[in-house]
Amino acid sequence: MLHTTLAYKYVMTAAMIGFVNHYAPQLGLPVNVPLKDKEIILGVSSPENDKVMALYGGGIRVNNYEFGFSELHDRTRYAFVSVEEYFTVTKLEDDGMTSFGIPLQYLHEPSTSLMERASRMKYTVTTNQFYEIASNYLIALDIDSATIVRRNRLTIEQRNFSSDRGPVPSPRMQAYWGDHKLRDPGRNGAAFMISSVSGQLLEMSVGNELGCKGLPLIKDFDQLLAISDDEFSRYSDLDRSNLVVHFANLPSKYLPASTNLYYWFPQTNHVSTTNAAWFMH
Repeated sequence: MLHTTLAYKYVMTAAMIGFVNHYAPQLGLPVNVPLKDKEIILGVSSPENDKVMALYGGGIRVNNYEFGFSELHDRTRYAFVSVEEYFTVTKLEDDGMTSFGIPLQYLHEPSTSLMERASRMKYTVTTNQFYEIASNYLIALDIDSATIVRRNRLTIEQRNFSSDRGPVPSPRMQAYWGDHKLRDPGRNGAAFMISSVSGQLLEMSVGNELGCKGLPLIKDFDQLLAISDDEFSRYSDLDRSNLVVHFANLPSKYLPASTNLYYWFPQTNHVSTTNAAWFMH
């Protein structure tokens, strides 16, 4: 079993915060940046691994948006080699369920009720407009949209929804870059879902093959994992700051200062996982 080290958790925390600081405004999401510790729910997962592959990841939830990150590494070589990275964005309602782009009538309103109500509202986004919206998302993610269009095929879907009135166009539209038969964002491009009613982004998933400059989140993965918990616990603020700058794959201006990470990593003689209740196991 691989150990998710404190150094890795620390850098992953800073990298996820930095990613949202950088890309949330560019995507037009209603998220106040830079992120503040008490405004977000955050976690770094323990690795799922076997003798061949190791999966690392984590997530941030802020203002009813959830950002998820996954990295799959090949363990069979001399060093950990990243073979797949992707991130997701999901809009949530106050009850924690995925948003349908319209306000809830009450907490835990069933999806069938939300779809039925949304399908009776005026749709404000056409497929041509969605093509432009999805293209702008790619540009916001520092991806060359012209290259993507040449390499992959864009597919826009608006399936029918079985409403009380019979089949009607769904109040949710989806766009895929890549082979639409596979729809695997980790290996196969990008996927977006928006509300046909409000135009709000509901879900996004983007894989590393598209060349997003923010992926992978972490550089020199095997070197980072080699830092023991005892060694990390002796690091000064400057040491931790330098650690983040070295391993996080983002410009330093988007990364949080080491003092801003005390909320999750209290300054004690020995940092232990019990000090960070947000760790996901």
